[in-house]
This record gives sequence, structure tokens and C-alpha cells, in this order.
Amino acid sequence: MVGRSRIVTTGVTMRAVTIKDIARTLMVAPSTVSMALNNHPRISEKTKRRVKAIARKLRYRPNLIARAMVHKQTHLIGLIVTDIMSSFFPQIIQGIEDVISKRFYSAILCATNDEGRREREYLTLLAEKRVDGIIAEPVGGQTNLRLWRDVAARKIPLVAILRRLPVDDTVYVGVDNFKGGYIATRHLIQQGHKIIGHLAGPNSLQISADRCEGFMAALREKDIGVYKQLIIAAQFNWEAGYRAMREMLEQQPPPTAVFCASDIVAIGASYAIRKSGLRVPADIALVGFDDLFFSSIAEVPLTTIAQPKYELGVLAAKKLRALMQGKATKSAVLEPRLVIRDSCGERLSAKGTALASGSGRSRQQSPEEIAL
Repeated sequence: MVGRSRIVTTGVTMRAVTIKDIARTLMVAPSTVSMALNNHPRISEKTKRRVKAIARKLRYRPNLIARAMVHKQTHLIGLIVTDIMSSFFPQIIQGIEDVISKRFYSAILCATNDEGRREREYLTLLAEKRVDGIIAEPVGGQTNLRLWRDVAARKIPLVAILRRLPVDDTVYVGVDNFKGGYIATRHLIQQGHKIIGHLAGPNSLQISADRCEGFMAALREKDIGVYKQLIIAAQFNWEAGYRAMREMLEQQPPPTAVFCASDIVAIGASYAIRKSGLRVPADIALVGFDDLFFSSIAEVPLTTIAQPKYELGVLAAKKLRALMQGKATKSAVLEPRLVIRDSCGERLSAKGTALASGSGRSRQQSPEEIAL
């Protein structure tokens, strides 16, 4: 039973707060504090709350080296992303951090720049650090497949985020890319467009294929022709979007609308359109994918497919936590949303109904509007 609290105040010190400090403050045994912090079933919920409240007040942080020796855990997770400079990832990382920090976990952040060599180096590093689990956006395709299979064989808890890993039983958290491509293209069709191009992602990525399949499915549904010369693959950067759009503008027939596989590609495409003496959306309408922060403040605010970035991070961290606790968990695919801004303009649909995007303001379609 916990005695009356006795808050001990001291002068400024650099000494780290220990379990014994918390025990002295609460006038209980150090073992009681340890079990409370580790959610031991022998400790009542009331005691756990009091112990954790004092731990927060004293800014207690566990001795991870000592804990690793006792529990065979490092309280470190590896977080592998492709591009730390992108505005796409901060919300995902924040969602992960908000979950793992509650369990006194820290993350080792690794950015591969979509390079297989860097991915190999980071996987080796994380193995040396003996991380308790990994959340990764893999480079994709068959790159480093042997290493990823080795991670799975060693029973290291692993969650793939955004891109699937071709490794049996790997838990995946991502968005429905097929549906996103379908929704984006259907919106352009509803705006009256019939010659629609697609700046696809890299051919090596399944997410690129899924978004392209959604694009073509929407066209086929309305018996609109698929112009193969208007489907051009591009890396996920604005320079590639610019070059691919310049190439598309040389094709016949020229598109009146383009679905871009990412917002950053759409920004490059928009620049290419302006450099060619054309205008967005008066001459060519654009739809992106991701809903990055700059999409709403671009010269022509971009209509796009929003990914729930923070929610993806939170869910990935919760899935990893379950795996680290030895619990079964399943993959999860979240819903994309259409965010309508100005880059599609105002055109008449086949039925003659005006579909306005609204000057500078965004509107998100309801689930009923986007239901397949």
C-alpha cells in the first residue's frame, strides 16, 4: 500500500532521477515503483497512476542500458523513411512519436533517399543497435529482399508503412492507392474532361501501379479512351514532374487534364505548363496525390488526394507495439479523400452541371460522394 506522498525538493542538480527517488517521494519500496512503471498486474491502477504522475513531475527517464540488460530490451525502434526532407513525413513521424514516447521508447531515424545501398547500411546499423522493432518505408521492389527476409526470420517485429514488403506475413499500414487514383480521375471526368493524362510514379513501386490502375479503371468505367502516350512515369520530385509534363505536352492529342501520382510531381507539372505558355486550370487541369502543406498555398491551389498522414503514423506505431508485446495484429489500409481546390477550375459535366472548386478554398468530398 502506498503511503502519504512526501515531495522532496532539492537544489539544482544534473543527477538523473532514479526509481529510488520516486520511491522516497511516495514513501514506498523501489520494487513497487518498478512494477507500477512496468504495468505489473500485482499493482493497483490507483497506485500505477500515482507513481506515473510523480515520475512525470520529476521528469524521470528509465535507465535504458540497465533495462536492456535485465529485460533484453533496448527500448529503441528503427524508423526507416525514404526522404526526411519531404513535407510528407513529419506528420507520420509525429504520430509514431506520440505513441512510442508513452512507453519510454525512442526512435532511430534513418533516411534512405530511396537508395538500396543506404537501406542496407541502416538495416545493418539497426541490427547492431538491437532495436526492439522496425517501422519502415522500404525502397521497394526486390531491393534488399534477402535482408528483409533475414529481419523476419530473426523475429524482429516489423511494420511496413506506405509501401508493402514482399515478405510473408509482414504487417502493412498504408492507404488505398487504387481508390485514390480512381477518385482523382473520376473527378476530372465529372469536370467534363475526356483526354486525361497521368504522370505516374516510378515503375518499380507497387503504389505507382495501384494509382495507375485506379486511373484506368475510372476511364474504362465511362468508356473513355486510355491514351498510352499520355501515361509517363516520373520519380517523386518536382524536376521529374517538370520534365515528364514537357514530354506530355509534345504528344498528340494533348491532354486537357492530368492526374499526377504525387503533389510534388504536380508542382513540377504546373511549372512546365506555365513555361509552355499555358495556364492551370484554363488550359490543363491538375490533380495531385498526398495533400502536402504547400498544395493549399500554391499559385493555383492544388486539388489532390489526401492521405491521413498522422493517423498512418499512429496506427503503424500501435501495430508495432502489439507485435513487440507478442500479440497478433493485421495489416490496415486507410481511406484516401478528395480535397477540391482551384487547379481543376470550373467546367461543365456531361449533364451540364457546373462543378466549381471554390476560389482558393478547399472542400473535402463526403464518403457518399467518393464511395466506389
